[in-house]
Amino acid sequence: MKTEGLLVKPEFCNITKYLEGGTRTEITEIIKEKANKLKGKTDGITVRKILVWMNKYTTRLHDGRDSRKFKRNATEILLSRERTGCCDSCTLFTALARCAGIPTMQVLSLSKKWGKDINEKVKLETSGHFFAEVYLQDIYGKYSWVLVDPDKYVADIRDVKFDSLRIEDRNIGDLYTFAYVNDYYDDLGIDSIRNMTKVQLEAYKQCNKRDFEDKQIDR
Repeated sequence: MKTEGLLVKPEFCNITKYLEGGTRTEITEIIKEKANKLKGKTDGITVRKILVWMNKYTTRLHDGRDSRKFKRNATEILLSRERTGCCDSCTLFTALARCAGIPTMQVLSLSKKWGKDINEKVKLETSGHFFAEVYLQDIYGKYSWVLVDPDKYVADIRDVKFDSLRIEDRNIGDLYTFAYVNDYYDDLGIDSIRNMTKVQLEAYKQCNKRDFEDKQIDR
């Protein structure tokens, strides 16, 4: 795996680490109660049920300046039934999945276009996305890390697609990953939109700028 600009490295072999809750992903009684109701016959079905429930019973808001961004834990998000963005979607999903016994890490990325515009001195705010990676068993009994987008709309468990993780590169379409964390607040101290922008800028400064050229490499 390329290490330039990688602020937090993944510990793919330390499975139990990604079952532990953090400040934003704390596993409370409320989270436990909901996770137990969403457990399926397999971990894969559980992940699908969590994503469908999130889309059916919580609302994804699209106010980029919402003051609650990066400030709430999973329980607060669940109780409000409102997700302010991909950070909230990933936080709630991570806590529910871990509580159901599924190792889950949070994957933070920045937009390649945003990086190019920074070089061209176009003034932009933060631009990126939060993903999750879950440790699942396939139909052959083999375990591996797979990529999930908790912020993507799904109406049915059949809509959920799992993408295999290619550890050797950090591209997800037009996004570039810069941290693989247990909890974005605990590992990077992100607690505001402004702070998120600073973290992304720090990661971009350390990245290999050739990774932000026009070529697109799917993960």
